Amino acid sequence: MKIGITITTLLILLLGNSSVFAQTGVSSVRSLACTINQGYTMADVVETARSFEWAEEISPGFVAFRSKIAVSRPANSTFEFDFIADFVYPSYADMVDKRGAFLRMQAESDGRRTLDGVATCSDNVLMRSGRTAAQSPGGPGSSEPVTAMVTTRCDLNGATVADAVAAATGFGENLGSGSVVLSSAFGGQQRPIGSTVQMLFIFQNFPDFGAAWDRLEQNLLTRDPQNPISCSVPSLWASYRIHSQNN
Repeated sequence: MKIGITITTLLILLLGNSSVFAQTGVSSVRSLACTINQGYTMADVVETARSFEWAEEISPGFVAFRSKIAVSRPANSTFEFDFIADFVYPSYADMVDKRGAFLRMQAESDGRRTLDGVATCSDNVLMRSGRTAAQSPGGPGSSEPVTAMVTTRCDLNGATVADAVAAATGFGENLGSGSVVLSSAFGGQQRPIGSTVQMLFIFQNFPDFGAAWDRLEQNLLTRDPQNPISCSVPSLWASYRIHSQNN
């Protein structure tokens, strides 16, 4: 598909030309795959989650739910879900502290899960390290409450995570989006450590995504065969901001 060739080609060219490594630290990202219970919609899930109290002593710094619009997957995959819940902590130490406080609070209550009734999430958590590449043009938290997100899985093929961050920095700046690189820490598919990353590109809004992708498709570039990083056909999501300590 041309869309896959386009994103891979531009990332490879930018990696060869970009020396920018915009990183303010490594965050801890917990991700859960969730299904919407019968009789409910994504709007019900978002409304329920946004109504939580989100007490500071137990809450992540940022929470977003992303629902599928056009999602690529391995040919042999049979795993079904409706949305991904991403919980972002500023560090692993903060994640451990907040999760410990949450579990202690849950043990003292009725033990119900926070989305019981409207959605069911997997018990198997995927934990990854997040590195900010390109900052959002409007600054942190400037995207609309519901916006477009593009993700792609990349094989490093001998390149480093730092190389991937440099590529995501240039690509995000070219698109006019924020970008983040996620590398596996715990859980997920078994694969060699340091062999893959996921790149996330978060737009200010859906019109900005449409305009950016038109520019990308109208200015196709030639792939550099010397660059080892290869990325898969991307996925398009609707990203719902649920909670942010900055807002």
